[in-house]
Amino acid sequence: MSAANSNLQAPRVAATRHLPPSRVHALIAAHTTPRAWGFLGERRVNVLQLNLALDTLRP
Repeated sequence: MSAANSNLQAPRVAATRHLPPSRVHALIAAHTTPRAWGFLGERRVNVLQLNLALDTLRP
């Protein structure tokens, strides 16, 4: 998933999981991979790893 799309969904995820939006945005940033060779494509979020990290958090 693109980083931009993930950040758009962050407020909804934060509300559903009873977390502050800043914490969700920080996790998104931590699980985002850079563009290939620094300029090709988009930054991507590993959604599986992000969801696993969210599952370990407590509100």
